[in-house]
Amino acid sequence: MKIQERINSLRSYMKSKSLAAFIVPSTDPHSGEYVPPHWEARKWVTGFTGSSGTAVITLDKGGLWTDSRYFLQADEQLKDSGVTLFKDRLPGTPSVAEWLGDVLRQGDNVGIDGTVNSTEDAENLRLALDAYGLNLLCTEDPFRQVWKDRPTLPLNPPFIFPLQYAGKNCACKIAQIREYLHAYHIEGLLLSALDEIAWTLNLRGNDVHCNPVFISYLLITQKESVLYIDFGKLTAEIKAYLTANGVVYAPYGQIEKDLRRYGKRNLQLSGETNYALYRAAATATEIIKRPSPVRMLKAVKNETEIKGFHEAMKRDGIAMVRFLIWLEEAIKSGTETEASIGEKLYKLRAEQTDFQGISFDTIAGYQAHGAIVHYEATPESAYVLKQEGLLLLDSGAHYLDG
Repeated sequence: MKIQERINSLRSYMKSKSLAAFIVPSTDPHSGEYVPPHWEARKWVTGFTGSSGTAVITLDKGGLWTDSRYFLQADEQLKDSGVTLFKDRLPGTPSVAEWLGDVLRQGDNVGIDGTVNSTEDAENLRLALDAYGLNLLCTEDPFRQVWKDRPTLPLNPPFIFPLQYAGKNCACKIAQIREYLHAYHIEGLLLSALDEIAWTLNLRGNDVHCNPVFISYLLITQKESVLYIDFGKLTAEIKAYLTANGVVYAPYGQIEKDLRRYGKRNLQLSGETNYALYRAAATATEIIKRPSPVRMLKAVKNETEIKGFHEAMKRDGIAMVRFLIWLEEAIKSGTETEASIGEKLYKLRAEQTDFQGISFDTIAGYQAHGAIVHYEATPESAYVLKQEGLLLLDSGAHYLDG
């Protein structure tokens, strides 16, 4: 009933905007796979908690598209919600546009929130809907109105990533980016991918579960660098660090307004930049749409980073060996579960130097649960382990050096 009420609240919004359908992706304004709770609108409106999926709500129907990792989970979580599961990438499964072309009428409007849809996805969707005589409209975020207890944006302050782990300082990285801009006669580059911003500035954060990043945008031109970030996240230390590296800061919510008055000859964006920012920038300058150079710059690891990876793997290996030795004895008690062994593994990793947390939620699946892709044990669902059968264990960790 709760999910049906949420869907109905979204439908009320849709009627007020003359929308026949609304598409809710799993992403955030930074095209992240893992997103802060504030942007988990698809999860909120459908009840499906997997990390990947697209919900489509019409005035009388609902659909959810997800991949094979989540078929079993989605089938269970969507029961009685009024939302139909569409198994993506299987023969016979219609695309979102094909399904909408079938259930809507020509001339109907399909809404998206441009801030959480990438430019590439939005443009491809517009073309696909055109083929069925449907109109794609960018609206404001409807969940500002309909999601009454929506989590706020995270305000965790970022921290400086030491040079002893980075191997190259922030000023050097920005200089590399400016060399690229100069070589290709580009006035400015907008970075919206959070990992690219963290790498460029040698800063890390805790805004996204299992990802050491912080919510922000970074605009680098041939003469200045501007970090768009919530000022409540900036400590005196971070302000001094940014100033020392020639980076000024502006409010996170000001980015769209600034792009509308950008005023320089051109600006490079990647296709993953959200559609709202692309449309804002396009009103003020020539857009150069190509992959971010930072993706390639950070892919080439320096000697310090490579050494760090090796050291991190050694320490993580020690934790894993200790865990397996412990498990061999502990399982004999008949009291260990899928959930408890995950807690033990976390504890052993936390004893290692420079441990920062897990890199994704641990998957511990015993017997039949091992067949559920991305299974996550809960106290209610966790099987007790026995001295027979198979245990699937998929886990990882973050350390400062790897």
